[in-house]
Amino acid sequence: MIVALIVSALAAGLAAWVILASMADVVEANETRWLSLKAAAGNSALRATLPFVRFVFYRWASSFGIVQSLLRKSRKNLTRAGLSTDPEQYVGDILWQGLMTAVVISVIIVLLGGDTAIFLAVLLGGLWSFMIQPSLLDSKAEFRTRQLYRRIPYALDLSILVLETGGTLRQGLEEIAAKDDPLAEEFRIALAEIDSGATQRLAFRNLSRRVELEPLETVLMAITRGQEMGSPMALTLTTQAESFREARLQQIEKLAVEAPTKMAFPNMMIMFSVLLLIVGPLLMQLMSSGVF
Repeated sequence: MIVALIVSALAAGLAAWVILASMADVVEANETRWLSLKAAAGNSALRATLPFVRFVFYRWASSFGIVQSLLRKSRKNLTRAGLSTDPEQYVGDILWQGLMTAVVISVIIVLLGGDTAIFLAVLLGGLWSFMIQPSLLDSKAEFRTRQLYRRIPYALDLSILVLETGGTLRQGLEEIAAKDDPLAEEFRIALAEIDSGATQRLAFRNLSRRVELEPLETVLMAITRGQEMGSPMALTLTTQAESFREARLQQIEKLAVEAPTKMAFPNMMIMFSVLLLIVGPLLMQLMSSGVF
């Protein structure tokens, strides 16, 4: 009982500390409306020490293998998702969120008289840090990758159109980068690297590493080799566009063939549910009448 009270007091104090620090951040974001309150919160020791505590907590947690694995996966998915967040900062934030989740849940359970506060709180906090948040980031990265994949044929057609009207490859890439989609964002980064002094091969290689999409990597390699060999760029891009559409058509046909097999189990469940709805009332009536 004494241990539970001590844990509850520490948890409540820590939760209050976090709330006060968060309030200071809110005040800072609304400085025009809450100027006087900002001046008071701006010098708060809680607000000043919170980043230090989070840093110490992350450095302690980063020594574990599961956290290092989470860091490697997060670094990859942050790049694929197009986020500029530092991987260590991201992992530190979700670990801190998991800790705060565990603290708040343990306080609630203890106040309600539960005896499994620590176990359940740690379980939910771990789920938040190591499953829920990484899964959300992975879903965001997969969604952006699908958007990139869908934009490739349109980007190729646009570049071919620019080249056929007398433009250069650079102008074609600039037209792609002028759009508002993930592929345009990646090409804007690549063009900025080229303008900063990097070679086109290096910029395209960095783009391929960020995106990790094989069809786009194939197109970029074909462009680089075509320029090195002096091939007509419009012909090179036309060939790549045709190859991409053929591969996409084959993928669609493969999915169409696999669809009946994947739908077999859901169809069985639907048929079972319909049968239960039809036969269930009849069986209930027969049982109530004493037939069974």
